[in-house]
Amino acid sequence: MDKKEQQLFAYYYTKFADRNFDEKDLYSFMMLVREEAQDNENIKELGNFIAQRENSTGYVNQYLDECKQIISQLGSGVKTKKIEDIFSFKEIRNGFNTLFLKNGFDKLSSEIINDFILCIISLLQDVKLVSGNLNKVVGHLSFAVSSKEIFLMGNMRTLNKGRYIPVTFQILSAENRYEKIKAQDKNDTPYLFNEELIEVINSDGEVLITFPDIQPTT
Repeated sequence: MDKKEQQLFAYYYTKFADRNFDEKDLYSFMMLVREEAQDNENIKELGNFIAQRENSTGYVNQYLDECKQIISQLGSGVKTKKIEDIFSFKEIRNGFNTLFLKNGFDKLSSEIINDFILCIISLLQDVKLVSGNLNKVVGHLSFAVSSKEIFLMGNMRTLNKGRYIPVTFQILSAENRYEKIKAQDKNDTPYLFNEELIEVINSDGEVLITFPDIQPTT
């Protein structure tokens, strides 16, 4: 990194350490470190995913293709794999903290890393899932929240017994430390936002989520 990039890195690190940042700050930081993180797979891939969106290549593209394949086989009698998160909390935490240590800064707390994942989930809303062979949109990503967790969800349809049925699957998750949400049912099924855009903002050092169509519990 040149001196200006180092200055920007230090600026964002201070905002993160003070928990005085929002999703726009994390977006700018991820764009700043994309080249620096070339040997840090988790952060490199997440940065590319945010920047390139449906045009992502590499591991992200392979992961999403595998998700599409698993969804397409549901109801066919073929035994399918379970869809896991694209990266675990531990992988993301270690990736960010490795990057900070490399540049002479201390590790950040798990609470702040959870904030990072929340911002990443918000930034990846409405990414289109595209069929590689047909270059056709076959689904999209959306923000979802339950009383305990926040999710980046994939949304597709699959043909089952002659009918197309909707399928929603988890791609990334964070702990819901931000809003008290009333559980929809005994399974705590997440509220899914397919049309409304969620935004992660900051107010006086507190990370907050804007919910346009849901009332948190009091």
